[in-house]
Amino acid sequence: MTATVGRDSGAFTGATETVLHLHRAANAVRQHVEQEVLRPRQLTWTGFVVLRTVWAARRIETRHVAEQAGISKATLTGVVDTLSGRGLMRRTNHPDDGRLVLLQLTRKGHRLIRELLPESQTAETYAWSYLEPGELARVTAALRGLVDHLERPR
Repeated sequence: MTATVGRDSGAFTGATETVLHLHRAANAVRQHVEQEVLRPRQLTWTGFVVLRTVWAARRIETRHVAEQAGISKATLTGVVDTLSGRGLMRRTNHPDDGRLVLLQLTRKGHRLIRELLPESQTAETYAWSYLEPGELARVTAALRGLVDHLERPR
């Protein structure tokens, strides 16, 4: 069992330190991909995540995009407005329920995501290139296990 050190000492428990480093690492990778791949195309990380989510699904309800992208519906509305305004995505009414909205990429959106995916994968590979393949596999397994653990009912 890890002892907790007082807040004022500046020290943390092992779990807290891990969470802090996980957050910093995720932000560092995000910033690297944004700077190397997305910024030259005037695209944000969130816009890219939404594009990638819609591309993977082909056609998907807005509520599912927000959930999968980890953003609020209000944030998604602004992102979709921007992407639609650039001709990358379109909204359509759900054929069975007029209250629901579906998203899909335009041809221009498909072209952009086909360009971005290999470039983002190259940037992501660079971010992890300091690890040996076995180490990367262990990190991936640990992160997948963490998500599975936290998504399991208590």
